[in-house]
Amino acid sequence: MTILRNLSICAILAALSACTVWPVGEDPYSLKTRRDANFVLEAVQSYHQQKGAFPPDLQTLVPAYLPSLPEGPALQYNSNDGSLAYHYIPSWPQLQWVWCNSVGDTTNWRCEKKMT
Repeated sequence: MTILRNLSICAILAALSACTVWPVGEDPYSLKTRRDANFVLEAVQSYHQQKGAFPPDLQTLVPAYLPSLPEGPALQYNSNDGSLAYHYIPSWPQLQWVWCNSVGDTTNWRCEKKMT
């Protein structure tokens, strides 16, 4: 009886551990997207250093600064300050939009939950 109860408890704990809740913007999908976006930001910074202005759009970076733009959520680019943003809905159980923005043309990111 004790063995059966212990197995039941282990099964419940294993099921609950599968329901990991990540801090906002720290789930595996966002971290991969952020890594890809950081390569774009580095290309934006290189362009800015060489040309003295931010590129007019991200496609301008291809192929001289980037082989291609990353796949995944669309990156929104602000040519005034070189910043990037993206948004997505994390996987279950966190089904609320997350919006992430770079701080200017740096690889520092701020992510927050939003209703839309």
